[in-house]
Amino acid sequence: MSDYNGLRPGQVLADASVADFISSLGLGIARAQQALDTNSIEQLDAFIQPIPGLGGKTLIEMGFSPAFYHYQHADISCSMNLHLRVEESTGVDFGINGAYNNAETSNDDSESSSSSSSSGSRSETRNREASLQITARSAGEVRLNDSRVTLTGADLESRLTSLVDGLAGNADISAVAFERSETPINPTTDASAQQVIVSPNAVAFRAFGYAGGVIRIASNSDTTFVANPDTSLSVSRSNSVANYARKVKTAFEDAGFEVTHWPPGEAIHEVLFDIDRHHIRPDQRDGLQETAQMLARAGVPFRLVGHADAPASPGYNLGLSQRRVDEVERQLIANGVNRTQITSAVGAGEAAANPGGDEGIPHDQAHRRVQILLDVDLLVIEGAGGQVISGVEPDRRDHAESASNGWIHTFDANDMSGVNGKQVSAEGRSWTLSGSAVDGHAADSPQAFAKNLANSINADAGSQISASAGGAVCNLARKSDPIQLHLISSSSRDLRMTSSESITISEQFANSSSERETTRRTGNSTVAFGATLDVRHAKQFELDVTGNSSISARLVSIPAPPEFLDTIRSYLGS
Repeated sequence: MSDYNGLRPGQVLADASVADFISSLGLGIARAQQALDTNSIEQLDAFIQPIPGLGGKTLIEMGFSPAFYHYQHADISCSMNLHLRVEESTGVDFGINGAYNNAETSNDDSESSSSSSSSGSRSETRNREASLQITARSAGEVRLNDSRVTLTGADLESRLTSLVDGLAGNADISAVAFERSETPINPTTDASAQQVIVSPNAVAFRAFGYAGGVIRIASNSDTTFVANPDTSLSVSRSNSVANYARKVKTAFEDAGFEVTHWPPGEAIHEVLFDIDRHHIRPDQRDGLQETAQMLARAGVPFRLVGHADAPASPGYNLGLSQRRVDEVERQLIANGVNRTQITSAVGAGEAAANPGGDEGIPHDQAHRRVQILLDVDLLVIEGAGGQVISGVEPDRRDHAESASNGWIHTFDANDMSGVNGKQVSAEGRSWTLSGSAVDGHAADSPQAFAKNLANSINADAGSQISASAGGAVCNLARKSDPIQLHLISSSSRDLRMTSSESITISEQFANSSSERETTRRTGNSTVAFGATLDVRHAKQFELDVTGNSSISARLVSIPAPPEFLDTIRSYLGS
């Protein structure tokens, strides 16, 4: 049965098929008409059969004919009564019940086994920083809790070194770094520029007991090299620029010269450093100064790359390697290198020592270094056997034709003769140069001149300049120029610095914090609940249909058509 809920009366009436009922009445009249016609046709057989009692004549011949009947019209009437009743009911029953049970045990001194457990641990230690400042006038000591570090030494560099080493040796200090702020002094001298080199903050002394020069190998081509009127070397091309440079080196060595090959991309010199240090060690100064003076003479461009070994964080190592580069650059410039020759000066951190970023990589001296790198093939030719370097060819000392082979620099043999008694001046003060033997340095050696000049400047009470000798270089700084030291500690102890009045504490260590918390809990928890939901829905339909119908029809008899009768007679007569 259809769902009559909500239907209008017309929709219910349509669903009751009233139209179908009326249609069936009309079809009944049509079927009655068809039956009458069929009956009339079936009577024809009786009308055309001869009848013996009538002399063998048929009913047609005797004037009879079959009758046809036709409903002339029909009236159909229909009435219906519909009664629809819908009953609907809904019922809902809901019930819920639950239970909770919890048992927990806590014990700080023992462990127990249970169905569930949780534990947590937190530990925090952070790096802290402090800083202090010294100048050339600083003296006294720095106190870190109950330890003391005294500034010792006759000049600023030695006192700085003693302070850095003393602080870095404290168990609570992880690292010490320093930064210079130098005011240009711009000294001048009346000594030969071949023997005394001045730069904004240094005076360097140099002596070579032999003549020499620098050859650039830029192309793999046949070249004749003239070192002096008695030495002309023709070197044919090879299979590469690198191999051609080796052929030229061999040719000069066979002629009695000492030759150093500086290939491109390889370090021509490396400066080594102590762990967590960026000031230049005494045993590294002479080699660096000799390389610096050679680079200054040659005027060739080069680059600096600094490195650090793996211990400490990558960020700290990156900064440490850059400070090492800065210190080497400072010494190169002090020895006469033009700043424009340095194409780049970059710290690479621990990239070479620990490319995989692994943990636990040990210290390695091979990675605590600064490399000096060239981008061209150079040969340093030294007439150590007394050979003269003059009238050189190809002469490229004007640095023209950079893509061709040739001499780009030459220098004559020289010592420190004539330097004694010359003057160095700065800021209205002058000091006489002396090569007297001092502190183990031989008389008239470059190192003796540097040390004696530093002593003279520091002994000048009217000067505001502080001097420090390092090898063959006398470094200059204004007495008021600050040097900032940064201390890093990962210790959990409370640290506090105090110092003498001439040492300024710029920043104290922040109070340390170390917290550790451990919690252990064991227990059983049970939660149970239940719920029921019963929904009942019922719907009942009742449909009553009552009605009556009537049909009134007029039936008339129609004689057979004359043409029909004539056709039959013709058939019977044939």
